[in-house]
Amino acid sequence: MPLTVAQIRGAVTSNPWTKDFRHLQSFPVNYLKRYSFKDMRVRAAKPKDRIKYWNIVPGDRVRIRGDKDGKILEVAKINKLSNFIYLKGTTAKGDSDAGFKNVHYSRCQLFIGDYEFPSKGKATEPRTLPVFANRIGTSTPYWQPMGARYEWERFAVATTPRLPDATSTPNRIKIPWPKRPERPKYEATTYTAKAEDVMAITYKPSALPPDEIASATKVDSENEYIQSVLNPQKRSYDVTAPMELHLQKELSNPHSRAKKQARWQAALARRRELLAQYVRNELKDLKGRTRREARTEAVWKWRERLRADAREEKKRRWIHRGDEAALLRRRARKARKEHKREEQLRNLALEEAPNQVIPTLTSLS
Repeated sequence: MPLTVAQIRGAVTSNPWTKDFRHLQSFPVNYLKRYSFKDMRVRAAKPKDRIKYWNIVPGDRVRIRGDKDGKILEVAKINKLSNFIYLKGTTAKGDSDAGFKNVHYSRCQLFIGDYEFPSKGKATEPRTLPVFANRIGTSTPYWQPMGARYEWERFAVATTPRLPDATSTPNRIKIPWPKRPERPKYEATTYTAKAEDVMAITYKPSALPPDEIASATKVDSENEYIQSVLNPQKRSYDVTAPMELHLQKELSNPHSRAKKQARWQAALARRRELLAQYVRNELKDLKGRTRREARTEAVWKWRERLRADAREEKKRRWIHRGDEAALLRRRARKARKEHKREEQLRNLALEEAPNQVIPTLTSLS
């Protein structure tokens, strides 16, 4: 399924999981066009430059390469179409999301944690420095059916600064994925419903008949309710009685796949029966024709009948949706405008002016 304009404009997400690879699809360039100054500016990288598996997700802590302050910021959102990351912190000039700073994926360096380093110079106590991943490696991604997403593990192959116990052999440091914040627990108030009240059964419909032949319990219909409202003294209506019990046809979806298929199969059956009827009628009286010629003529009449039915059905739908009434209104409006114009021309009176000349017979000859 191709991407839509709404999905492209809403590509910024705070979901860290990779559920599909639809962000790798291409889409028309006009989807990025801004039709007014109120529209959000949308950017998108080329499909070949987009990242398939994201190792920096919302909840991680990163620093921006080349930043003089070296602040560690938290990832709030990501945009998989433009390869940009939104960080919590000061807002850069021109950013559309207030309170977020958007940076390209390549400028972010993932924070691993604080590690102890040997003392430097005359100091005797060890130093605690933040360590960042200089290069990230991953395991083979696999599909997790329980969460309906792809999962893999990420490792820091090279770090900045280099860990003191690291040898010449690459030492992979596992980087855990960020944990989602727990849902807040709200205290019960006077407006909070109790669990036993929620689970209590407050409505018990009347029992249906055991078989289809027996009649169901009669309940007041909609017309009886309206009559009781219009004339409450004459009719009594029980407000506690259920309105309708047999609501299968009203509540079921008429556009479901099963019902569409059932209607299609019924239409095919009607067409086959109509063809068989035409063939039987033609074979009863051959009129000097062969059976093959009679069958051919029956098929031709059957096809003409289908075309006529299709035209009638098209006209019926045209009338049902109000196109005929709209056509009549347009014709009536056009006739009124034409009549009004004729009245204006008929009642037109020119003011006398010196340049007016009344034609005569001599001038015409």
